[in-house]
Amino acid sequence: MSTSRVDLSAVPVVDNHAHPLVLQQPQDVEAFRRYWSEAWALEVVQQDVPHAVSYLWTLQQLGQFLGVAPTEEAILQRRSETPFPQYARHFVEAANLKYLLLDVGYPPPEIAYGVEETAEMLGIGVRRILRLETLLQDLVMRHSSFDDLVAAFDAEVSQARDAGFVALKSIAAYRTGLAIEPVTDDRAAAAYGPVRREAEQAGSIRLASKPLIDYFVVRAIREAARQELPVQFHTGYGDPDLDLRLANPLHLRPIFEDAGLTSAPIILLHESYPYTAEAAYLATVYPNAYVDIAFTLPPLDRRELRRVVGAALGTAPASKVMCSSDGVCIPEQYWLGAMRARDIVGDVLSQMVEDDELGADDASRLGRMVLRDNAMRLYELG
Repeated sequence: MSTSRVDLSAVPVVDNHAHPLVLQQPQDVEAFRRYWSEAWALEVVQQDVPHAVSYLWTLQQLGQFLGVAPTEEAILQRRSETPFPQYARHFVEAANLKYLLLDVGYPPPEIAYGVEETAEMLGIGVRRILRLETLLQDLVMRHSSFDDLVAAFDAEVSQARDAGFVALKSIAAYRTGLAIEPVTDDRAAAAYGPVRREAEQAGSIRLASKPLIDYFVVRAIREAARQELPVQFHTGYGDPDLDLRLANPLHLRPIFEDAGLTSAPIILLHESYPYTAEAAYLATVYPNAYVDIAFTLPPLDRRELRRVVGAALGTAPASKVMCSSDGVCIPEQYWLGAMRARDIVGDVLSQMVEDDELGADDASRLGRMVLRDNAMRLYELG
């Protein structure tokens, strides 16, 4: 049976997870290329990224949109010809983005546009996400006693919604893994001494103490549950700083099983790649588990994105699936996330209609849920 394609082209998108734009935009090929790979090694950026299908697809899409050849040089030339605020707004307007939710913990605020500045420049709704580990690191530098640290952390998290944050976020996957365990006050206090001494000696801290991270993440989720505030978790694919084995969202089962935490919606970011099926399973069986599909980063090609969207929607209810770009530093990534989300979600739903799994009206309704409606409801953006 031949059917018309599910058309989601007019649906405004809520990008439920991205990062701020940087003040110093890339001026050369190598700087531009770095934003499209999670690799740290320079030789990967120089020698391998240009041969990645996902990157070549990106150049094709950018070249078509900008009306230039699909090459890095032509795209950078067009970038240089346009004032950055105008260039960035052009992409966001074309993307028909309704809201952009930004993890303001990265890049560092001193090198990035602020939320209010971004909203004015782009002409859309922009909201903040509070990164827990970055907050905790800042507080470690300010508080010598564990009791003072706890009090300061609790005060910040308890006021998150009033301060304008629409979600919390944890990068525990990067630091100590997602196998988060309950930690007693005494054990956390004992772990704090060495961490504080290290911070004082070095003048900074990259927190990687499992007892402390587990203790404060659980504490934050408990407070988020009181506020019914969503909590995002980095899951799956990341840079070499991450042990992918410890980023499997199945490690979060004890969090989902804790009756005291169920009022906090938990969003499993980045399609938990390659653990998308596992994330979809969790979203199917736990009322507060949600799957995010990121359409720009991780750098996946079209076929792989179709596969992960199919895995998510083929298992989890569409009411539990949302979209994002995970765009970071440059506006092209916001645009790609929205355009690919509409296109690929539409592709997958069209195939489901073709296979007689869905009627056309249901397919359109589910598409709107994934692109916009679920995030509007969950983050209270209406």
